[in-house]
Amino acid sequence: MKLMITSFGIEQAMSAPLGEESVFHRMPPVSFRSAAEAFMPDYELLVLCDQIVMDGSSFQQLVDEPVHAYAGVADTFRALSAEGRVELVDFSGILSANADLLNKMLDHDMAVLDQWVAPLRESLALWQDFRTTFERVMWHDGLRTGYAASTHDARGPASENAVPGVRWLHHVAGYLHDATHAGGQLSVLVNEALDSSGKRRQREYRGALREALRAYLAYVNANLVLSNQLGIGFHDWRDLTPFYATKFLSVGKSEDPAWKEREQVERLFTVAFPDLAIRSATGLTRVLNDKRVEELRQLVGDAVCGKVQFDERFAASVLTDVLHGEQASSRVRRVVGYATLPIGLIPWIGTPAQKVVEEAIGTPIERKIKREHRWFYMLSDVAEAESAREREPSR
Repeated sequence: MKLMITSFGIEQAMSAPLGEESVFHRMPPVSFRSAAEAFMPDYELLVLCDQIVMDGSSFQQLVDEPVHAYAGVADTFRALSAEGRVELVDFSGILSANADLLNKMLDHDMAVLDQWVAPLRESLALWQDFRTTFERVMWHDGLRTGYAASTHDARGPASENAVPGVRWLHHVAGYLHDATHAGGQLSVLVNEALDSSGKRRQREYRGALREALRAYLAYVNANLVLSNQLGIGFHDWRDLTPFYATKFLSVGKSEDPAWKEREQVERLFTVAFPDLAIRSATGLTRVLNDKRVEELRQLVGDAVCGKVQFDERFAASVLTDVLHGEQASSRVRRVVGYATLPIGLIPWIGTPAQKVVEEAIGTPIERKIKREHRWFYMLSDVAEAESAREREPSR
């Protein structure tokens, strides 16, 4: 699959509450599930992609001088680029060529303002959940490390004194604080307008709501145009999906096809096999370079079609099959060992010859036994390698 990675604020028309001064400006989306770690990309989705398309300027900004919270994201896209999996495109050029279309789209959207109330309310709720989760992590780590919280300026002196393991949290605190409170009074008016249909009819509140929605919709429309011009699906921040869902409904689509695959592979790594989730750029590239990744993708495709359901029952079934397969493989090795025992008695060449024969006979049989769940063995191999790497003493 080839997928476009969005670049936040690329349309150059962002205003409060999504300001250009935010650290998120021109950055790719991050995972909303990685609250216990620094910002990370959605590895679940990237494992399905052979090629990703990114804005050239945004890519350089990300990999050349990433802020601390984006260091892990930068590592991932550097690794993908080194393997030729990143295609760089001039997003701004495409948007400039479609400026008239974008203006018409925005005017059309703003003509019926109330249809965007529900999407905006849901979007803000998703962002608030994301922010709250990070604050919970910061508070927990603060208690353990003796950190005296300073949310008013999380990038100030307190962050410099923080222990390395939680220093990035201070940076994130400041960024989330800025993103949430940007616009000041405007944010208050927007929130009150969303809560009251009566206030939405008042000029002051409706004006604030219009200003906020114009910023969101300008960004959403830009990505829709980019996706259409490039002829591929796209991946954006999770809190913006309510806007896209409303857009897709107007053209007879329930959602972007890539979202269904993303949802299913996320369920695989959260519900069925959380211990096998990919956690690093190294793990991601290992999977992408393994031929067995195609079987993982086929499994996800089956889940999208409803042939498989990634739940606890599925996990138990797979583990049972794997256990039986391991037992069968053990029996095969024993039988092959007995059958080749006489060869081992030949002087000088006996033992090496016996090993060659065992491999020639036993390996194909074991492969046949394990074939149905090769994707599981791939993920297990990667998880084991990652755990071993993490246990290595730092030099």
